[in-house]
Amino acid sequence: MDSGHNIKPIQIENRLIGPGHPVFIIAEIGVNHNGDKVLAKRTIEAAARAGADCVKFQTWRTEEFMADRDLEYEYVSGGGLVKEKMYDMFKRLELPLQWHQELFDHARNLGLVPLTSVADPLSTDAALEAGVKALKLASEDLINLPLLEYVAAKDVPLILSTGMADEIEIKDALEIMKHYHALSRTIFLHCVSLYPTKDGEANLLRMQAIQEVTGCIPGYSDHTIGPEACLGAVALGACVLEKHFTLDKGLPGPDHAMSADPKELMRLVSMIRRIDNMLGQKILQLSEREAEVRNTFRRSIVAARDLLAGERLKAEDLSLKRPGYGMQPRNLSNIIGKKIMCNIKKNERIVLNFFDDEYGE
Repeated sequence: MDSGHNIKPIQIENRLIGPGHPVFIIAEIGVNHNGDKVLAKRTIEAAARAGADCVKFQTWRTEEFMADRDLEYEYVSGGGLVKEKMYDMFKRLELPLQWHQELFDHARNLGLVPLTSVADPLSTDAALEAGVKALKLASEDLINLPLLEYVAAKDVPLILSTGMADEIEIKDALEIMKHYHALSRTIFLHCVSLYPTKDGEANLLRMQAIQEVTGCIPGYSDHTIGPEACLGAVALGACVLEKHFTLDKGLPGPDHAMSADPKELMRLVSMIRRIDNMLGQKILQLSEREAEVRNTFRRSIVAARDLLAGERLKAEDLSLKRPGYGMQPRNLSNIIGKKIMCNIKKNERIVLNFFDDEYGE
C-alpha cells in the first residue's frame, strides 16, 4: 500500500481528508429515517452529539431502478425476520427530494457535513442544488458507468463504495475517473455488501489492495456488528470510515438492527480518535518524550573492575549498565585492546578522554 506521502488530501466543506488528517467519520443514517422527517432530524442531532463528522442519507427513485416489483428481501427487524417486496420497502424508505435542504441545513447548523448517496442524474442534481459539496455512490452503482460519468463530470469530490466489485469493475470505474480528471478528488471505500457482514467476510486487507490499484485515498464502509472492523480498518490506513447509524436498534426497518446506536457510535468515535492519535508517522524518528528518557533506560559502557592507567582493555574489563549517558555499547569493539590513560573505578562510565588519540594507541 502507498505510504500516503504522495496522496494529496481532499477537502469536503471544512474537513481535510487523507493521510495525516483525522479520520472522516460518516454516520450513515441511510434509510433509518423510516420516511419520518422528525426522526431524520433527531438522528442527525444524535450523530452530532456522538462526535461524527458527517451524516449521510440515500436518495433514489424506486421506479428508476426497480424493474421486477415481485422481488423479495428478508432482513432482521425488531428481533425477528421480516420478508417483504423490495419495491414496497424502497418506496416506503425514499428520501423526498424536498427534504434535502432542510435536513442538510440542520446538519450544518450542528457542525456536520451533510451527504447523500445518489442513484441517478435527477437525485444527483437535487443533492447538488441542496448544497452538498461531495457525491457518494453506493456499491451497487459502481458498475453504473453512465452514472459514474455523470457524477465525475460534476467537479466535486466523489466517494465510491466497492462492495461486490471485482478488480475489472474497479478498474472500469478508475478509467472513468481518469477520463474526467476526477482521480485526485475520488475516495474508494472497501465495502462488503452483506447485511450484516460476518467477521470472516470483512476482508479488511482488501482495502489496501484497492488503494494499490487506484492510488486514491482509502476508506471503509462497515456492515459488521460492533466496532472492531472499523478500528482495524483505521489501523490499516482508512481515511474515511462509514458506519450505519440509528437512533434505536429496535425501530422497524431493514438496517436498524445492524446499525450503531448513539452510545455505540460515541464510543466508536472516541476509539477512532485515540487510534488517530496513536498512528503517528511512517518515519524512524523518536518522539521528544521518548528521546528524553532513553538515556535513563539504556546502558552504556562502564568498568567491570577498578582499572589502572596504562592497562589495555579486555572484554572482561567492561560491562554494560544503566544509565546510558556514557559511551554506547556499539563502541565496545572499538575500545577493546586500547590503553587507558588514567585510573578508572568500578562502574565508572567510560568516555573518550580516557584514551589517547580518541580510541588510544
